[in-house]
Amino acid sequence: MAKIAASRLRDRRVVTEQGHEIGTLFDIIVDEDTGKIMAFIVDPSTEQIKEELITDKNGLILVPFGAFYAIKDYLVVDAKRLPKKTTKTTLFVR
Repeated sequence: MAKIAASRLRDRRVVTEQGHEIGTLFDIIVDEDTGKIMAFIVDPSTEQIKEELITDKNGLILVPFGAFYAIKDYLVVDAKRLPKKTTKTTLFVR
């Protein structure tokens, strides 16, 4: 991935490779020792996403950095690597 300032990423849309919107980027978790990005914190766009994905006490989704594979006008995430509450999800079914 190309270099980009973290401040430019805030509020960017997060979508799956099929184009399903997950939410918007809320924050980034960085390893203090290495400076590497560990995860992105995403604000879910719908209640269904909030109900089916694992969220923190504030309703935000913690998505591992390795689940992302493109950062352009939006962030693209591998839907299979999203933190789901159950394997029986109806999200992203076509």
